[in-house]
Amino acid sequence: MTGNYIISTLSPLPEQKLSEELLEEERLKGTRLSVTYRWFFILLAGTLLTIQLLLGYTEVSRHGFTLIAVYFLTNLIFWYAAEKKYNPTYLGYIGGTVDIAVISYHIYGLTVFFDPAAATATATILLIPIVFMIYTFRLDRMLLLYLIIISAIGFNLIYFLQYSQTPGLLSENISLSPISHIFKSVYIIFIGLLCIYMQNSITRFIEKQFAEAAHKNRLDAEIKLEQEKNKFASSLIEKEKALNAKLEEEIKARDVIAAQLKANKEQIKSIISNLIGFTYRCLPDEKWTMLFITDQVEDITGYRSEDFTGKGRSFSSIVHTGDLEILRAKISEALAGKKKFDLNYRLVKKSGEIVWVYEAGRGVYDNEGKMLFIDGIITDISDKKRAEDKLRETQSLVKTLTSNLNGAVSRCLYDEHFTTIYYGDKIFDITGYSAQDFIDNKNVRFTDIIYYKDIKTVREHIRKSVNNNTPYSLEFRIVHKNGTITWVQENGRPVFDEVNDTIYLDGITTEITDKKNAEQALLEAKQEMEKLNRQLEKTVEERTAKLTKANTQLLKLQKENLQSQFQVLKQQVNPHFLFNSLNVLTSLIKVDPDLAEMFTEKLAKVYRYVLENKEKDLVTLGTELDFINSYLFMLNIRFAGKVKVKTDVADAETDKQVVPMALQLLIENAIKHNTFSSKNPLNIELSTDGSGYLTVINNLQNRKTQMASTGVGLVNISKRYSLLSDVQPVFEITGKQFIAKIPLLDHDYIKDEKSHT
Repeated sequence: MTGNYIISTLSPLPEQKLSEELLEEERLKGTRLSVTYRWFFILLAGTLLTIQLLLGYTEVSRHGFTLIAVYFLTNLIFWYAAEKKYNPTYLGYIGGTVDIAVISYHIYGLTVFFDPAAATATATILLIPIVFMIYTFRLDRMLLLYLIIISAIGFNLIYFLQYSQTPGLLSENISLSPISHIFKSVYIIFIGLLCIYMQNSITRFIEKQFAEAAHKNRLDAEIKLEQEKNKFASSLIEKEKALNAKLEEEIKARDVIAAQLKANKEQIKSIISNLIGFTYRCLPDEKWTMLFITDQVEDITGYRSEDFTGKGRSFSSIVHTGDLEILRAKISEALAGKKKFDLNYRLVKKSGEIVWVYEAGRGVYDNEGKMLFIDGIITDISDKKRAEDKLRETQSLVKTLTSNLNGAVSRCLYDEHFTTIYYGDKIFDITGYSAQDFIDNKNVRFTDIIYYKDIKTVREHIRKSVNNNTPYSLEFRIVHKNGTITWVQENGRPVFDEVNDTIYLDGITTEITDKKNAEQALLEAKQEMEKLNRQLEKTVEERTAKLTKANTQLLKLQKENLQSQFQVLKQQVNPHFLFNSLNVLTSLIKVDPDLAEMFTEKLAKVYRYVLENKEKDLVTLGTELDFINSYLFMLNIRFAGKVKVKTDVADAETDKQVVPMALQLLIENAIKHNTFSSKNPLNIELSTDGSGYLTVINNLQNRKTQMASTGVGLVNISKRYSLLSDVQPVFEITGKQFIAKIPLLDHDYIKDEKSHT
């Protein structure tokens, strides 16, 4: 009988399926886990959106809060059902559909309305697999397979819809290309299939545990039955049976524990191998002697794990000498207070290359509080550091460019007080208040410093500009911080969103007090002259002399006014062009840092040309074309091939002279008044034919909603040529083209300025 007991104990466990009741209980646990995950995700997303809203990203935040609100209401329903233990199969499908729909719509919204590159965002590869992982614990294979299918469909549908709209942007970057996106899709599907395998493993593990428990209970019952049958046997036999049974149970228990321990070790090793970075356990000594370190250490340092766990190399020996002492001090301080530590520092790779890493860890203590080990994880953050350095360089360049302008560049909201979002530092020279005083109406509102007699005129002028979608230029008075009255000129234009609502006013504010004083002095001189004419009868010669002098001053003033108009025109174009360029630059930094760096160089070259030639009457055609090439590079990035410019200029013509920025004004006019797309691009041709003119031709594709034309640009070009030469520009419109002919001046055709003074 004892032999029969031993045979039954060593026989393999029978396969046993989970009962429907136990299976439903495990699925309910998985449901509650998914509900808890959603609450955590809603809290995390709400916090990030609040921070984003405070930073000024209103539209993006509004889109995010809408999704979070929907997600909150649906999860409230799922939470109530889970609390009531109501968990039918269809409810799992609804929950999974909601999770994937929220992620997909979020990607779709970001892609269509804010950033085309979001269609293939790497973050999706994290969000969707997390949903797969959560639903793994529901133990429903068909539900998990359903999630994999709709995730793959949604992820690819959003990308290829966006690809049909902006193929140029997505094809130019390998990380955004269709091939890369398909790889990401396959990766997501692979993670889903891995979760199905994990789900099957969990189910088999639970079934095995229940089978072992049932078998143990059955064996216990058999032992008790045998003990009852043999209760009259001798005590020695009973003791021997009891000892044998106990020994067999201990052997079996040890085998089970050993198998479970081995499986746990393999599982932990698999999980650790998939982490980004390497984990370690070391002694809290001077060299941080490694007891355990994962193989990923070779990817970051170039050294193998056995190089550190043996006696060959200490981890402290590869820490950059400039960071070692600071690193020791911070880790010692954290361990002394039994706190976690996280810090950034440099490592020296085996090749000699310097890498930046992030380390997070904590001490391990015994029951008496004595520190035994240090456990932690280290990841490579070199790319992040390089991106941060490039961002700082770009911000410095933008600040330098805006500081070189004559006035203060601004961006404000179109509200009652024109709430300021950004102001250049030169606003201090104009108003006596710093830029920070105006931001979000912190210390002063801009409407508070406008002279009370001018405030109504300013509001009305800007209102008409917004209603007509035209630039504005106005002169008004402000009250300086010291109490004096200062005249300023503001040139700007409204900025609209996709639904044609005004969101910003971009402009530049310039002090013109001296100009106003000169105009007032001229007016007073004119009045004085009229008074003298009424009161005194002087000779014809004296009157002629005074009139000649007044005419000379008037001609000089007209030239100065024309130059001032040109300066105002440049300032009117520059802020809006600058903000558009900075928006493009912000997007490029995220998706293609190298292209962003080249874009920054071209932007600097454009503004360097404006600053160097703003006081010149003429520049060579070659210099103007070099400037136009940089300007066209940025337009091509912004419009993705929708504007095409062809240049056919003979080398012999490049030494001839033109007025500066004439070509830029003509190209900007063509973009302003025409519509264009990838299928129907705007074609612009620059050419010379030896006739003494540079011809600029663009095809006409008039906008349905035509922007009102002020004509300031073309008039300014004509007047500037009239001051320099008798040869004038020609502008004409044919049935399908707008043609502009700009004179190419030799020195012989340039008027002698003395003859006009």
